[in-house]
Amino acid sequence: MAKKKEKKKFKTSLLFGTITLIIAITYFTYSFINIDNILTNINTLSIPLLILIISFIIFISALKSKEKNNIYTILSLVLIIFITFSFLTDKKIIKLPEEEKMANYINKDYAILKEWCSKNNIELETNYEFSDEIEKGKIIRLDINEGTLVKDIQVITVTISDGPDYDKTIILPSMLGWNVDDLLEYINKNYLINVTINFESDSTEKDIIFKQNKNGELRRNSEIIFTCSLGDVKDIPTIVSMENLLNKDLLEATVWLKRNNIKYKIEYEFSDEDKNTIIKQNIETSKEIDTAKDEVILTVSKGKAIKMIDLTKLTVNEVTDWIIKNNLKISFDEIYDESIETGKIIKQSIPVDTEIATDTLITVTISKGQIKMQKFNSLYEFKEWANKYNIKYSESYEYSSTIQKGNVISYSYKENDIVDPDSVIYVKVSLGKAITIPSFIGNSKTEAQNTCNSIGLKCNFVSGNYTNYNQNVVYAQSRIKGNRVASGSSITLTLSKGIPQTYKLSIMQNDLSVGNADATINNLKKVLANRYPGVNFVFQKVKDNTLNSGLPSPSSPTKNGASIKQGQTYTIYIVAN
Repeated sequence: MAKKKEKKKFKTSLLFGTITLIIAITYFTYSFINIDNILTNINTLSIPLLILIISFIIFISALKSKEKNNIYTILSLVLIIFITFSFLTDKKIIKLPEEEKMANYINKDYAILKEWCSKNNIELETNYEFSDEIEKGKIIRLDINEGTLVKDIQVITVTISDGPDYDKTIILPSMLGWNVDDLLEYINKNYLINVTINFESDSTEKDIIFKQNKNGELRRNSEIIFTCSLGDVKDIPTIVSMENLLNKDLLEATVWLKRNNIKYKIEYEFSDEDKNTIIKQNIETSKEIDTAKDEVILTVSKGKAIKMIDLTKLTVNEVTDWIIKNNLKISFDEIYDESIETGKIIKQSIPVDTEIATDTLITVTISKGQIKMQKFNSLYEFKEWANKYNIKYSESYEYSSTIQKGNVISYSYKENDIVDPDSVIYVKVSLGKAITIPSFIGNSKTEAQNTCNSIGLKCNFVSGNYTNYNQNVVYAQSRIKGNRVASGSSITLTLSKGIPQTYKLSIMQNDLSVGNADATINNLKKVLANRYPGVNFVFQKVKDNTLNSGLPSPSSPTKNGASIKQGQTYTIYIVAN
């Protein structure tokens, strides 16, 4: 009886083990088939694979089991229930509560994402990028992937479209011979925003371009002028049926008027229609226009009127959101203000309640807060700080026996004082210890140098003239005795060439070259310089009909036998006929 009962338990255990193994194999196969890429989805297969391994173990154990049949039967039932539950949740038959995940916000309005982030306490950082594909103000990309759990997100960086880049360079082909309709299509496709299309009577076929002011490499916002043909003057109709120009783009509307030789005037007003869209025309559709006397008046939308709000009551992020929402442009200036907290808006370029159009540029001035006087280790460090914050300063210099030369004695602001950005910081800089200039007159070069070294002056020596002082004795100085100068200042000392000697001028016959004045002068320059060192001579040619060239003139200011002295200059005339 016991053996029959044990055998029955064994069969039951084996049955559940077999069923479990079959279901596990089926579940694993289903999971394997439904995976696109095994390598990138290995985690998805890990649970079915684990179940398969456990089921296989249970099956083998059931074959060998004698006393644990009940345990293996229970385990098999648990695995069967788990596999069934997993399959049903995979097929969405059973829906379990899920944690909120990041949705797809690409090409959605920034305001939608902003509201979602605010609701989930997620910080939002914004960047802007030009895009030809994504409409201005809509989201180009996020740095968080779709499907990311919200609980794992603290900050999202979003890139918002700033619309087409009108400063982008394109290659504009020559469009001579193109039809004006093809030109309009090209303009729209390539975001050209500064195009003028004129029409003139010409032998070229009507509506064909026959002039183009520029082509090749240029920017989208470059001024481009095309001239199209009106055809022969006699073929231009004088009566034209008015077309419905409402809701057309301004360029398209004016092209129709010009190609039909119709006079027109443009007026602008705010409306809910897109900017540069025609919202009114003074002549009804299908009414006949006499091109000789009638004038069409088009009213063009400036876009929705935006009433300027008080930005000083908003945070910078709130201002940015408002600018984006209203398709405006913004420029930020930052200044220091001792009375307004850092990051607060001080002023705006457009007054409150002014009606403005989209794309209007608003300049917002933000407070950089108070500037506090810091502690500086050097004058250079102070200047760097002052220049960084555009703070004006004024330097003055004075002597100090305690502060090293070049270091700061004092500032007009104390450390941690609040600095008025419009004020001037006065800085006193040390010239070092004052040196009183002594008299160097009569000192030898060596004595003067020793004195300079001992008191902290820099001596520069130059050679002077012959004086009543011996050679290399100081007879003049560049700084007056008794004056005070900073340590390290320079002084120039002039040295005597010595006490001058007196000679008697002697020009000998063999010093002269009779018949050649230039040869005489050249020879005398050399001879007299050696014969009378320190005496300067100047030679001048003169005419004399009684003497040969190359001889000294009797009218010479300095004659042979004259007394001459070192340090002096003498003039000698040489005959040159």
